[in-house]
Amino acid sequence: MADRKRLYKVPVETYTFCGNQVEIWEELAAVGEGATVWESGETMSKYLEQSGLDLEDKEVLELGSGTGLVSIVASLMGAKVTATDLGDVLCCTKGNIPRNTEDKVKHRPVIRRLEWGSDDLHGFIPQYDYVLGADIVYIKRTFPELMRTIMHVCGPQTTLILANKFRWYTDGEFYEKVLSKKFDVEEILYDEENKVKVFRCKKKAEED
Repeated sequence: MADRKRLYKVPVETYTFCGNQVEIWEELAAVGEGATVWESGETMSKYLEQSGLDLEDKEVLELGSGTGLVSIVASLMGAKVTATDLGDVLCCTKGNIPRNTEDKVKHRPVIRRLEWGSDDLHGFIPQYDYVLGADIVYIKRTFPELMRTIMHVCGPQTTLILANKFRWYTDGEFYEKVLSKKFDVEEILYDEENKVKVFRCKKKAEED
């Protein structure tokens, strides 16, 4: 493994979560932003581990998994994880998740393609206990597709947890003007070091 890293000059980030060393290879297929560990992913992973959240045997879906760090941590905590992203990013996800979870987790993570708002959604049943997303709110033109996806995969029992570093005013607009129409949104953590906010959201009851 070390020889391959030297040969291809792969950027590597190393973490410790749940008593395990987690090694993330970035930009494995030169697919850009999706193959990089961003601050929100680090903050989300720390939150999952340190919050006392019980993920044992819980159904967890991650949107925009990228390098797979958040899904890896959820898996190490005993969750039944489905990690998703676009097809050109999944090569990175598929490289990192098995390498860091094999023989270490109770449930083998599932990795699937999911283009927000597309027909891919037909294969996802809203049975998840938790839906996670780190830094998936950053391009305004994707908001309708993202919201359509969130509405589809979240049932009344689902807790949606999002971590975001606010780079543009439109990031805040998503939470204040888009997501809040359908979800009760609560800020539960502010990571001063990474300048990342974590939100817990629950779907509002449908009006008769």
